[in-house]
Order: sequence, then C-alpha cells, then structure tokens
Amino acid sequence: MRQSEVRRQISANDPTDLLRPLGIEEYASEFPATIGLVRTVLQITERIGYVVKARFARPRPNALDPTLRPFLPNPPHSAYRSNHAFQCFSVAHAFNRCIPEVPGAIELFHVAQRTGENREYAGLHYASDTAAGEALARVFSPYLFQACRYKMAAAQRELY
Repeated sequence: MRQSEVRRQISANDPTDLLRPLGIEEYASEFPATIGLVRTVLQITERIGYVVKARFARPRPNALDPTLRPFLPNPPHSAYRSNHAFQCFSVAHAFNRCIPEVPGAIELFHVAQRTGENREYAGLHYASDTAAGEALARVFSPYLFQACRYKMAAAQRELY
C-alpha cells in the first residue's frame, strides 16, 4: 500500500492527497479557488525550495551509502531540505490560517508529515530533511500568507 502512495506522490504538484482531508478531491471542479490556492502554494514553495537546496547541497542517502537502493530514482537536486515536506506543510499552514474551523484543515499536517516520511522510506531523504522542510514552512508561512492573501480569501469564501 505504501509503495502506491509513494509513487502517487512523485510529483509534489499533484494536489490529490491535499484535497482529500478537505473532502473535495472528487469535486475539484466545484472549488476552483481552493484548487488555485493549493497549486499556487505548491508552485511558490517549489521554487523557493530549490533555491534553499542549492545552498546546502546535501547528498542523497545512497550517495553516502551505495548499498542503499532507493525505491524511486534520485532527483537531480540535493536532499536537504525536503521540498515535498516544505510544500505540503506550507499548504497545511495556509489552510489552517484561512479555514481553521474546518476539521480537515488540521489533517493536512498529518498528510504533510506522511508525505515527508514516504520520501524517507523511498530512500530519497533523511528524517532531518523532512523536519527541516517543516521548519522552513513554519518560518516562511507569514510571507506566503501575504503573497496569497487574495487567493486565501477566495478559498475561504468557497469553503464556507
């Protein structure tokens, strides 16, 4: 089961797992502002994450231990910080800011953690990469809220 989940999460820009806790994954066409917010957060954080990765240039686990066989092919960029974790935790922070009363919003943090752990199980990251991705999302979230404030308001109107 986890292998299929890991494969589905190869691209962090697929919002499916992030929509499920909100109960709208099957009704995406009815929530264009919400989908737009998720995609915008994923795109912004993807770019920022690559800049941060370039500063640290941490090798992937199998570069340090060639006996490790990653479940997925190694991406061409470094391991630290986990971009998947950064992106998913950023979505969780955004939704917990704009719809804190919706029970599924807090579940987004569990999805983000699971996504980061899946990358660890796949042999692509260390646990510290996931933790650092979470920390970066927490630090970056005020800037993200400012940049996405109109999209967050539109998603809020749509979900209430």
